[in-house]
Amino acid sequence: MSQNPEDLSALSGPELVRVFLAEYDKPRTTKAERAEFFDFKSRIFAVIAERDGNPDAARFAACARADSDLLWAEVAANEALNGGGE
Repeated sequence: MSQNPEDLSALSGPELVRVFLAEYDKPRTTKAERAEFFDFKSRIFAVIAERDGNPDAARFAACARADSDLLWAEVAANEALNGGGE
């Protein structure tokens, strides 16, 4: 996901949607890849929530952040137990 802009606040609403949809269907085979996607998703919806005061977008951002945090915790636990890899 490194090709996505770090500062999403500079993107218009339609640009945010295009960037999100471009990432949505990409295959993710590891927990780390899925966690990175949920990080990105939470950032997208946080921008929408902040701009529009949209409570649904804020809820989606929080859920994506929780999913990301859970996956990162699983990755860290797996690395601690197995010395790396998934």
